[in-house]
Amino acid sequence: MTDPVTSLAELIADAIAGNPTKIRSELAIAQTQTLYQLVQDKFQHESEVSDALAVIEQGSSTALDHLIEHLKLALQQDAEFAAEAQAIIQSIYPEKLQSLDGMTMTATGNAQAFQTKVEGGTAYVGNNYITQPQPLPSPVGIPENLPRSGIEPEKFVGRADELKWLHHRLQQENCVAISAIAGMGGVGKTELALQYAIAHQNDYSGGVCWIEAREQNVAAQIVDFATVHLGLNLPNNLTKLTDQVCWCWQHWNLNQVLIIFNDVADYANIRPYLPPPNSRFHVLLTTRLRLLKDSERLELNVLHPDAAMLLLGLLTGAERVEAEAVVARTICQWLGYLPLGLELVGRYLARKPDLSLAAMLERLQAKRLEQQALKKPKSEADMTAQMGVADAFDLSWREIPSLAQMVGCFLSIFDVVPIPWNLVEECFPNHEEEELEEARDDFLLAFHLLQREGKQAYRLHELIREFFQVKLVELEQTDSLWQAVTLKVAAIAKHNPLLVSETLRKKWLNWQWITDVTQLTALDWGWQVRTASHAWIEGLGALARITFHLRDDGTLPTLGVSLNQQYLDQPWGPIPYVRTGWSFSPPRAKTVVDLPPESQHIFQDDDAARISAWSILSDAGWNHFTSAPLNLQTSWAWQRTFEGIVSSLTARLKDRSLPVQAGYLSLEAAWYAAAHLLKRDPFLITPTLLDTLEEPLSRTEPSSLTLRMQHCYKQLRIEIEAARHRGQTHLCLPLSVQNFRQHNWAPDSLLAYATNIYQGAVEGYERIVTTWFSRLVPKLPLAAIFPVQLVGVVVPPCFSSEGISISQFWQPLPKNQLSGVDFRLSDRPISTDDSRWRAAQEQFRSLHPQTSLHPNITVHSTSRLTSQWLGVCPVTELVYQWLWNDLQRAGWVKEGRLEEAGHPYWR
Repeated sequence: MTDPVTSLAELIADAIAGNPTKIRSELAIAQTQTLYQLVQDKFQHESEVSDALAVIEQGSSTALDHLIEHLKLALQQDAEFAAEAQAIIQSIYPEKLQSLDGMTMTATGNAQAFQTKVEGGTAYVGNNYITQPQPLPSPVGIPENLPRSGIEPEKFVGRADELKWLHHRLQQENCVAISAIAGMGGVGKTELALQYAIAHQNDYSGGVCWIEAREQNVAAQIVDFATVHLGLNLPNNLTKLTDQVCWCWQHWNLNQVLIIFNDVADYANIRPYLPPPNSRFHVLLTTRLRLLKDSERLELNVLHPDAAMLLLGLLTGAERVEAEAVVARTICQWLGYLPLGLELVGRYLARKPDLSLAAMLERLQAKRLEQQALKKPKSEADMTAQMGVADAFDLSWREIPSLAQMVGCFLSIFDVVPIPWNLVEECFPNHEEEELEEARDDFLLAFHLLQREGKQAYRLHELIREFFQVKLVELEQTDSLWQAVTLKVAAIAKHNPLLVSETLRKKWLNWQWITDVTQLTALDWGWQVRTASHAWIEGLGALARITFHLRDDGTLPTLGVSLNQQYLDQPWGPIPYVRTGWSFSPPRAKTVVDLPPESQHIFQDDDAARISAWSILSDAGWNHFTSAPLNLQTSWAWQRTFEGIVSSLTARLKDRSLPVQAGYLSLEAAWYAAAHLLKRDPFLITPTLLDTLEEPLSRTEPSSLTLRMQHCYKQLRIEIEAARHRGQTHLCLPLSVQNFRQHNWAPDSLLAYATNIYQGAVEGYERIVTTWFSRLVPKLPLAAIFPVQLVGVVVPPCFSSEGISISQFWQPLPKNQLSGVDFRLSDRPISTDDSRWRAAQEQFRSLHPQTSLHPNITVHSTSRLTSQWLGVCPVTELVYQWLWNDLQRAGWVKEGRLEEAGHPYWR
C-alpha cells in the first residue's frame, strides 16, 4: 500500500503536470495555478526542481519522478507547506483524497510533520493537523445575507437602464466581473445594489454575500458568511484572517456567486479579501469614489424629473401630488431629484397627511438642510439609508482636505449653474494651479461632491450646495448665510472687482437666500450695501475716488437706511424699496444707522416738504439720497452698488471729465475753459497771457458751472501751474495745431498735425488708464495690449476742394518699449499688402494670443478738408471714444454710444 506522503506527492505532481485538464472544473484549473506557485516558491533556491518544473508539462517522466522525490521530503519536513498543499489538492481531487483516510505518515529526523496516529479521518501533524473533507450540509435555498430594503420593488423607479447595465456587466463571460456603482451620497447606490441582488438572486445559486465595507471588519464578515450560510468549518490552524478568507474562497461551492462590498471608502481595505480570479465570482462595489476603470464603473446620477415625481407620489400618495403638481415639481427640483431627499420628504409627508405640499416647500426653503424632513427619524428604521441628507454628505466632508473644503464652500455662493474653473483659480491666488486641480480631481470629483459640466466648467448638486453653505457659515464664523455669502463676495471684490462684475453680468449670484423680505431688517440690508461699497472701494483703488461719495480722508461716510413698501394700492404691489442716504457728519460708532424721519419727504412729490426736509438733512450732514426696489436675490446689494459705479463712470465719460495730469489731453480742456472764461472762440490760436487768466479764474464760483466746465476749469489751473513751472508766460497750442488752423494745409503740415494729435491721444489714453483704471486693464481690450504703436497713413487732398482720409491700425509692442505713432503720407489708404500690417498681425499672435481685440484697419475720411478736421478738441474725443469702447465691452458703462464723439464732432 502506498504511504500517504507518497500519495500526496504524486497527486501534487500529477496536478502540476496537467494530465486531467480536460475533465477539471474552472475552480480546479484556478487552484492548480495556485498549487504551482506554492511549489515554485518552496523550491525557488533548488535549481534541480526548477529545471524539473520547466519540462514536466512536456511529459518528461524523469522530471516527474524527480519532482515527486523532492515533494515527499518537503512534505515530511515542512508541516506548513504540507497543510497548504493538502488543502489545495483537496479542492482539486476531492474523490482521490478520500482514499488517504486512516493512512499513517511518519516523520523523519527532527521534522514535526505527519505523526503515526490517524483517527477519524484526521492526520495529526505535530502542533498542526490536516482534516479530511467531511460531507457538508446542503444549505436550504440560496445562501444570502441581504439587508432588508425599505423600498418595495414596485416603488423602485427610474433605474431600469441601470439594472440592465449591471446585469450585463456582471454576467460577462471569460472575465472576473468586478464592477462598481459610484455616485454622490444619497443618490441610491446601496438601494440599486440591493434591488439588483433581490431581482437576480436566482442567477447566483452559489450565494449572495453582502459585506459592509465602511468601518467594519471585511474579512470577519466573509468568514462569518462562509461558516453560517455555507456550513464551512475552518481548520483551527488558520489564525490569520487573510488565510481564513483565502480558505473560504477555495472551499466555496462551485456555483455562481455574487459578492457585494457596500460603501467602499478605501479600495485598499478590501483588496486583500477579494475572491480569486475565477469567473464564477461576481463582485459589485458601491462607493462614493471613482474606483476601477470607466468601463467597469456605473456613474449613478440623480433621478429624471418624471421619475422623481413618480417616486414622490408612490411615497406620499398619488392624489396629493396630483393635487399640487406644480408645487411637487418645485419640491423635486429643490431636492435636486436626489433619491435620499425624495424618500425622506415622501415619508415625512406620509406621516403628516394634513400637511400640504406648499407648506412642506416653505419649511424646506426656511430651514433648508436643518428641516426635520431631511433627517432620518427613528421611526423610519426600515429605510435602506442609515442617515439623513446632511449626515450622508458629512461622511465625505470629513475625508477631504481643507483646500477642497474651501473650494466647495466657495462654489456654494453661486447659483446651481456651471461655473468656469478659471474663476476658482483667480479667486485662490495663493494656491498653485496643480494644488487646486488636486483638490478638484482627487477629492471633490472623486467623492462625487462636484460635477463636471463640459470643458473646464463645474457645478454643485442642489443639496450638496446647501451642505457647503452650512459649512461656509461655520468657516466665515457668521450668524447667517446671507452674512457669510456677502463677506465671501466682498473678499473677491477686494482682490479682483472684475470677477464680481463678470459674476453679475452672467447672473451667477441670482439665487434667493431668503423667502420673505421681512426676514431681514432695514439695517441688515444696509449692512450689505455698505459692505459691498467698502469692498468695491478697496478693489477699485483710485477709481473709487471718482465713482463713490467719500469723505475728504477717502473713507466711506455713515450709511442711513430705511425699508419701505410702495404701490400699496396697485395690483402688482406692494413692492419693497430700500432708501439710503450718506451722512458726512463726524463718524459714529455704528457705520449703518436708520435714516432720519425727515428723509421720507425727500422721496415724495410735495415740493415744499421736500425742500424743507432737504434743508434740515443737509445742515445735519446728509446727502446723496437714493431709493431702489428690493429683491431677495444674493446679487441685490452688489448689483445696486455696481449700477452706481456704472452710472458715475458713464456720466464722467459723457462729460469728458476724468481728472488728468498736465499734457495735451489736459491742455485741450484748459484751452476750452480759457475760451469760456474770456468769452472767445475756442478755435482761435492766439496764445493767452497767463496773468489775464488767473484773476478771473480766482473769482469763478465752481457751483455756477456745469460738471463738464468744472472739470475744464480744474484742468486750466493745472495747465497754468505747469506753464509757470516751465517758465512760460502764455498758454499756447502746439505749433502744428497753430499751423493747421492757419490753413497751412501742405501735405507735411497735415502729417505733422495728425501725428501730433494721435501721439497726444495715445499718451493721454495710456495716462488716464494708468491713473484710474489699472485694476480693470485685464478686461479692457485696448488697454490690455499696451504699449502699442498706432500705425497710420494720411492721404492729403490733391486740390483744396477734395477730402482727406486717415487709415490706421494698432500694433502691440514689447513691454519695455514706449507707446507712440508712426504716420506717413501716401496717395492711398493702408491695405493688407502693407508690410507694417503683416508685422502687426504677427505681433498680435506672439505678444497677445488671447486678446479679444482683433487687428483691423480703420479709415476716417471727410468729403472736404476744413479747419474743423478732427474737431475742436480732437485728442479728448479720441481718448474718450477709445475708453468708452473698452469699458462698454467690459460692461462698465451703460449701453449705447458716446454722444457726439468721433470725427468731426464736438459737444
